[in-house]
Amino acid sequence: MNISNAFLRLDRIQNARNFKIAATALVLIGLLTYIGFSIVGSTTGSAEVQIQQLVPEMLEDANGNLIPNPIAQRNNQLREILDVSQSPVNSIISVSLITLFILAVIWIGLGLTYVGTIICVMLIGFPLYHFGTGLVSATGFVIIGVTALTLSFSVLLRGLRLLLSTSYPVTTIARNVLAEAIRMKISLVFILLLAFMLSVMPMMLDSDQPLRYRVQSFLQWSTGASFWLIALLVVFFSAATVSYEQREKVIWQTMTKPVAAWQYLLGKWLGVVLLAGTLLTVSGLGIFRFTDYLRQQQALGEVAPYQASEGRVMSEDRMILETQVLTARKSAIPFLPFNMFEESFDRALEAEIQKERLLQTNFEPTQGQRDAMRRKIFEDAVSDYRSIDPRAEGYVTFSFRGLQEARDSGRPMTLRYKINAEGNRPDVFYAVTFVFEGGVIVPRKQTGLGFSHTFSIDPALINNQGELNVQIYNGELGESSQGFALRPNPGTMTIPPDGLEISYQVGTFQGNFARIMMVLWVKLAMLAMVAVWASCFASFPVACLMSITVFLIGESAGFVQSALPSWAMDTESVVGFIRTGIFHFANAVSRFFSIYNDLQPTQRIAEGRVLSWSTVSSGVLALGIATTLFYLASVYIFRRRQLAIYSGQ
Repeated sequence: MNISNAFLRLDRIQNARNFKIAATALVLIGLLTYIGFSIVGSTTGSAEVQIQQLVPEMLEDANGNLIPNPIAQRNNQLREILDVSQSPVNSIISVSLITLFILAVIWIGLGLTYVGTIICVMLIGFPLYHFGTGLVSATGFVIIGVTALTLSFSVLLRGLRLLLSTSYPVTTIARNVLAEAIRMKISLVFILLLAFMLSVMPMMLDSDQPLRYRVQSFLQWSTGASFWLIALLVVFFSAATVSYEQREKVIWQTMTKPVAAWQYLLGKWLGVVLLAGTLLTVSGLGIFRFTDYLRQQQALGEVAPYQASEGRVMSEDRMILETQVLTARKSAIPFLPFNMFEESFDRALEAEIQKERLLQTNFEPTQGQRDAMRRKIFEDAVSDYRSIDPRAEGYVTFSFRGLQEARDSGRPMTLRYKINAEGNRPDVFYAVTFVFEGGVIVPRKQTGLGFSHTFSIDPALINNQGELNVQIYNGELGESSQGFALRPNPGTMTIPPDGLEISYQVGTFQGNFARIMMVLWVKLAMLAMVAVWASCFASFPVACLMSITVFLIGESAGFVQSALPSWAMDTESVVGFIRTGIFHFANAVSRFFSIYNDLQPTQRIAEGRVLSWSTVSSGVLALGIATTLFYLASVYIFRRRQLAIYSGQ
């Protein structure tokens, strides 16, 4: 028997119904066996955790009221983290997803083909990764990762094509789009580049860095790079699949059949959206698994994963990773006790104008100049408010509002702070003392300058109005014969605008990650419709340029909105008039895309910030309306095209 006949026989075997049923039963038995051993192993072999057990859940305050015990809350938080590390749930979910993948492979008739491919790859990649070091081990990891992601994409794409195997025009056109994606070299380049990038990133992280920084860097760069790569593919492919068919007259064969314009465009869009969803699903699963791989590595201050050194229950690096990165949390910043339009700022503005008139005769500022001067006065006032002079007041009071949800949850909150002083010299440390409402004093924190620090606080410190008030002292506050005395630091310290924040957990990393992937898919769906719309009346290069322009405007809307307040306007001169026009145009466009930008999925996943269902629903609604408008415009334009004489140029 020659090789070709052997392959034909194996193909007949893997497509036989009896083989599929037997293979399915074998895979399910293996899954159930793994689940059983995992559950038994987790209950009999769990590590002992030295956490104080005999701690009351509630305490009495000075007024005799029962309040949650902060030590008990902290212990419960530690137990939850350690229980997750020892729980078999994550591994069972991963193995179940792999099982679904294997079953899909079996029933599309590629069981033996994929098994042979996986065996060959594992024979090469596993020894390199497991027994090698440095570059050799990384090469083995990349080989295994690229193969797994590529095979996953292939299986999902085949499954989608089977689901679209109907005679309805929309689904037929969408299935042809997916087949076209495989034939086009540009699609294969993007697919392989995406798989290679996700597999290489975990190996490029510096193992000497704290684990939380490595996980944050991977989440931010992998999610952002994946989204941008898929977005570029969506733009190029959406424009190509419509404009090339018009240029090469292939569209004649479609439109001469009973296919309406709306069906043709909807089918094209649906095919591109399903392709983007497939790529996003594969990249999302890869990011999730590689994040879990990084999570199981040793953190700073640990002798082994989840085992802190020096007799501690948990290292600070691990605690920050689990409570601030791999979670879904809400945050609050202190509100300012004044605003720009108070009478005090009116008086300050007039005083500043009088000073200018002493220097410039007949000085009369325009409205744009007055606004700029007011903003400058306000920014100086904010800077003075955030600066703490140890020889003057010694402290500043900051207030946080809207924390009723955190108080009701009873879970420990995290206070993050950062101070700037003396040029942020790395060899200088400042003592900082925190005093909360009710006289609760947090002992002084020896603080490095110019970077963030965190510590946990009790939610019982929040008052009944949902406010948390804290005094931050520039020095060490201690007892003396006269009561309390401040030992000040040598210089003035400043808390930057992003230097003070309260955060608390409201959800899980897994749920937040799923919502973020869904939002990214909706963004890609709108981008695909923009490209389809542009290709209805423009050539391929022009359609790509227009789509990328819209994409970049949407992604940069937040930056434009933050930069516009410093944009000076002046209608007294030609240049000033032009600048004013630019201001209003940029403001209108960036506001139109503000909902698109406010979602910020990549930043949220890297910082552990929750993307709530209310935010998701409002964002999806806005993007859905925009997609519908572009679709209606596409149908209107397409119906008016003279396809018989259109050259595609």
